[in-house]
Formats: sequence, C-alpha cells, structure tokens
Amino acid sequence: MSAQTRLNEALPESQQRLSHQATTLATHGYIVGDVIGQGTYAVVKKAYWTKFKRTVAIKIMSKTNAGETFLQKCLPRELDAIRNLRHENIIHYYEVIETTMRVYISMRYAEHGTLLSLIRKQRHLPEVRARRYYRQLLAALEYIHTAGYAHRDIKLENMVLDGNDRLKLIDFGFACRARDANAPVLSKTFCGSHAYASPELLRFKPYDPVHADIWASGVVLYSLLYGKLPFSNEKQVNLLLQKINRGVIFPSSITVTSEVQCLMKQLFLPAEKRITWPELGRSLWFFIELEDESPGQAEWPQPAPDGVAEPSAAKRSKLDNKA
Repeated sequence: MSAQTRLNEALPESQQRLSHQATTLATHGYIVGDVIGQGTYAVVKKAYWTKFKRTVAIKIMSKTNAGETFLQKCLPRELDAIRNLRHENIIHYYEVIETTMRVYISMRYAEHGTLLSLIRKQRHLPEVRARRYYRQLLAALEYIHTAGYAHRDIKLENMVLDGNDRLKLIDFGFACRARDANAPVLSKTFCGSHAYASPELLRFKPYDPVHADIWASGVVLYSLLYGKLPFSNEKQVNLLLQKINRGVIFPSSITVTSEVQCLMKQLFLPAEKRITWPELGRSLWFFIELEDESPGQAEWPQPAPDGVAEPSAAKRSKLDNKA
C-alpha cells in the first residue's frame, strides 16, 4: 500500500474530496483559491491557471451529490450550451474537465462580481448605466435565442461584470434547446427563481422558454432601476400570481423616464401579448438621450441589436405607446 493510499484512508471523506479536487486541478495547471460562489450541486472557486498565467473561475460539480435529473438532463444541456455559444456578453469558457466523480468547468474570472452584489452595494443604478447593462444582456439573449437555446435562469446573480465593466451572462445549468427547425420547443419543467418566473411558467403549463427569458430580463431591468423586485420573492405561487395580475408598480421615490416604464409594461404582459424580438430592440428607450453618470457627458444612442433596423420616429412612438 502506497503512502498516498494510507493517507487517503486516514483522512475524513470531506478532506479526501478536497484533496482529490486539488490533485485533479493541479494536474491541469490550476492553483485553487477561495470559494466565490455556491449552488445546490456546484461550488465556484477562484484559481490561477499557471499554463496561461491568468486568474480564472472554476465551477466544480459533484456527480455523487447530484440527482439523476441533473446528471441526465441538466449537465449534458449545460455542456452542450457552453461548447456551442460564443459571444462578447457571455462568459468565456476555457475547458471542461470530467472525472468519474466531478465535472470542472474553467471560465473567465469576472473581476467586478455579480450584478446582485453591485445592487446590494449601490441600492439602485442611474438609468443610463442600467440601460447599458440591459442592452448588453439583450445582446447576449438575442444571440442565444437565435442559436436555438434559452437560458431559463436569467437573474442578477447570473450576470457578472468584467474588468472593463462589461456584462457577462453566466451559469447555463438550466439552458435548453428552444427551437427545433425554427419551431418553438415548449418547456414542461419549472426552473429558475420564483421572483424572475413568468406567469405562464408559474402556472406549470408548457411554455416557450424564449418568452420566459424576456420576462426575466424585465425583472432584471426593474431591479437595476429600483433596487427591488417588481413582484416580490414570494414562494407561494398563488400569491405571486395575484401580485403579477395587479400589474407592475413604479415607486415614486426614484425618477426614471416614461420610455423605460413603457418598455417594462410591455415586458410584463401575458406571453401572447409580451414584446418580442425584434420589437424589443426597437424600443424608443434605447434611442433617447439620457443624462450620463458623469456631469457634462451624455450617452450617445447605440444601434439596436444585430439585424434590427432603427425605426423611424413615428414608428418608435407607435411601438412605445401601445403598452
């Protein structure tokens, strides 16, 4: 019996797991650091990749602690998505390491943390900054949806900011194929957070995950602007649906433009009436001038998402007044 084997037998199981993780990652050139995130079946750690001399984040998922649904559905879908999706507003994945016990996903480290952490520090964001982040989220979502996927877990915790203050979408653990030969593939499982869930999803009926992603993006936008959730984080579905049915309320304590309120009203509609691509990218809010965070500067309007032409002034007005 080798010395390493005797040592492993003498260690408690939890310490053995940590030892195996460190050994596996060290073999691939990673020096593992602190925990920076944690979920039901995964933990995310900061690490230094000696091979390329850069700091990374590593998502470590335990196969032994996960259920059959996770192993047979969620994990394969996540790996499929991260191997096929590449966009400037999606976190860059470097490599996947799989053993009999775990899956390790190495990705870019986001220096400025999550949007949730940012909101907890600043309470709410100036409208011009919220628009910049929301525009970047929409760019990622449009790309994902066009590629035939849906994220299904859009929330502040799953968006991070890099060193250049650019938004990056992360965590494709609930991602799924949303289009088959350009036809919608309806989802039949509830996933994600109640606070970001669309009403059709809360009713546990087959739903279009693309429409659900768009609703969730509206919850993100509202949270950035007001520093609170639009309909609460109520776990009782019936109570949450009652709040949604009463309609979104905009606090008078924070002033935002009527254009962004109009957009949010269009986002928080039943699925059959909810704003969709490409109308979403043509919203007047993306083209009006807003006062910048820095005095004396203004944010110039940027083009709508790829493939969406800027509408005429008359058409913009028509789109934004139909809420």
